Amino acid sequence: MEHFQGEVVATLQKSVSQATPEPLETSLPPSEGTEFTPQASQPSPTETLVGTPSPTSSIPQSTGYPVTTGTSTLIPEPSATANLTQMPYPLLDTPDWEGVWKTWYQTVSGGYTPAELTVQVNGARLTGSAKIDGIDFTFKGDISIEGTQVEGEWQTASNSGTFWWRMNSADTFVGSRENRFGFCGNRGAAVQPNPCREVPQN
Repeated sequence: MEHFQGEVVATLQKSVSQATPEPLETSLPPSEGTEFTPQASQPSPTETLVGTPSPTSSIPQSTGYPVTTGTSTLIPEPSATANLTQMPYPLLDTPDWEGVWKTWYQTVSGGYTPAELTVQVNGARLTGSAKIDGIDFTFKGDISIEGTQVEGEWQTASNSGTFWWRMNSADTFVGSRENRFGFCGNRGAAVQPNPCREVPQN
């Protein structure tokens, strides 16, 4: 503390309980002042900074999909176009040729003559008889292709030929004679199958 020189001035002593703290000196002598380190001058807001901007690094964004490395093996899916053996005709559960059929027999003029055909079956052998346009016909044939087809010969007193039938439902068959003229039948009703004519595929 700085010592004052001059006249002695009497001071009033107060008790400790009423002591007033001495005020702090707000100014320091120049020799004992705190040294301040000058700061670098800051650029004013009006000054334009010229320089090269620092490069910014681009961080790739995640796509959300897992990234896999290495070689992956693809397993081919089964093709929808598999090689399937197609049957030329639909197969029936229990084809039965025996019985009385309403038939339509195509003549050389192109028209159909209705008739009634009675068929008997013995194993894989078929026989039948009919009166077509007043003429007696007999039929003999062999049953094949899971029982759905019959191929054989027809005969009258003066003529003969071939026939082929295919059962396309439990009570109807389509077919032809001489691989040319239509020859079909219906066992359930007197309704001609449409189409009636069908020739063998082989």
